[in-house]
Amino acid sequence: MADQLPPAGWHPAPDGSSRYRYWDGQAWTDQYSPFAGTDLDPPPADGHQVAAGAPAQAAEGTHRAASEPAKLVRVCRKCSTQSENSGDFCPNCGKSYTRKSLSKRTKIITGVATAVVVFGGGGTATVVAVVNHNHHVKAAKAAAAQEAAAQEAQDASDEQERADREATVKEMEETITKDAQKEVSKGLLTGPIKYTSCDPLGGGSTDDLTAITTTFTCIAVNKENDDGTVSGYSYSATMNWTEGTYSWQLGSS
Repeated sequence: MADQLPPAGWHPAPDGSSRYRYWDGQAWTDQYSPFAGTDLDPPPADGHQVAAGAPAQAAEGTHRAASEPAKLVRVCRKCSTQSENSGDFCPNCGKSYTRKSLSKRTKIITGVATAVVVFGGGGTATVVAVVNHNHHVKAAKAAAAQEAAAQEAQDASDEQERADREATVKEMEETITKDAQKEVSKGLLTGPIKYTSCDPLGGGSTDDLTAITTTFTCIAVNKENDDGTVSGYSYSATMNWTEGTYSWQLGSS
């Protein structure tokens, strides 16, 4: 079969065109000569035509003549047509093969705009989302500031209430002292009555602002002992914080 094939060389292309194609002795290669009729056309290597036994479409080689540059196949980005057209526009739809190059600043701006579109779903939606977010942040800050101010006001009110209660206890102690001194003047108690000291017994203390009433045990002091203790007369007292009144009596209740 190899004896029936023509020798290697340039032969008329089997596709019926006016070009020559190179036959390497076994198969057609990718090497084409220019179109017939030009001075660049090489004659067939030995003047032979391709033998009838040569396949019309033999397996093609993978090498290309150095004088024949590889042809660029372009794919249109609009209609996807493939073409070896050397022009700048698609022969099918007329779309330009080239794209305008964006400046670095334009690319940055475009990238930001794209991110906004993807994230926000559109310029208007994004603006609304930002405005809503800022509104929630401001509202949260305002609520926190209002809560802090309310807590500060409550703390100040509580401190004032405790101070008022301590002052009321002092007033009650002075009242009991005066009452005990009257009893001394009547000869019922032994004086002199120097002062009275009251301590919470039940119902909470002056610091417990939830207590409505507080019971106190008091002593009207007429003697201070060398060991640091005091002697005197016992009184019991009850304070009503809601009404701001108090009552007392001599002796334990």
